[in-house]
Amino acid sequence: MQGTTATTTRQDVRISKSAPRRVACLALPKVLLCDLDGTLVDTMPVLADLATEVMTGVYGIPRALARELYLATCGLPFVEQLEDIFPGDLRNPAASDLFEGRKPARCGAARMPEDTRAALFELQERGVRIAVSSNNGRENVEAFARLSGFPFDLVMGHGNGLAKGRPHIELAERTFRVDRHEMLFVGDSLHDGEVAYLAQIPFVGLAGTFAKDRFTLRFPGQPVIGRFAEILDLLPASRAVATG
Repeated sequence: MQGTTATTTRQDVRISKSAPRRVACLALPKVLLCDLDGTLVDTMPVLADLATEVMTGVYGIPRALARELYLATCGLPFVEQLEDIFPGDLRNPAASDLFEGRKPARCGAARMPEDTRAALFELQERGVRIAVSSNNGRENVEAFARLSGFPFDLVMGHGNGLAKGRPHIELAERTFRVDRHEMLFVGDSLHDGEVAYLAQIPFVGLAGTFAKDRFTLRFPGQPVIGRFAEILDLLPASRAVATG
């Protein structure tokens, strides 16, 4: 889904100026790849609750263990998480269907925080194309984009041969006619960091689902932010500033 339309403009969106500013440490990308759940919208607690319900009901494991296992493998499609947690279990497809069937009702009303939307508008003004790269189902991701009030340049979910990682990256390369080294990926899971590492794409971790220390231990030297809007502080105002 490309060039999603939106009726809301930036006129009512503002970013707080009270927080201390950081010094830009990354090149301004031509394309920003954004994870969805836990990055653009705070849906991870809801999804963790749902996954816990499904895993305790289907597999009979304790709730605390179910939640821990879900969070430890988040970033993958849920069916792949189950296969990682319960290898070869014949109940995995049915459990995944149960999770995916209940997910729209739990997460359909989730919206981006205002400072996240403002940061996305600011990045577009700096000349950055904004893409969603999520392993949430394609229909869910496209529904989010339609209701987001933001004109994403490319929206990619899981399905129809697409998935976070190489398929999404290659689609973004074709769509925007840019090299992957001109992209930047921001996500809230360690899996997101692995995707970026394997693709050799610069990465910014968003602490929350995982603590900042988990990112810095796994990916030394990679920047980690506490809120999505802080990504503005890591990037120059323009490519002219970056090269001048």
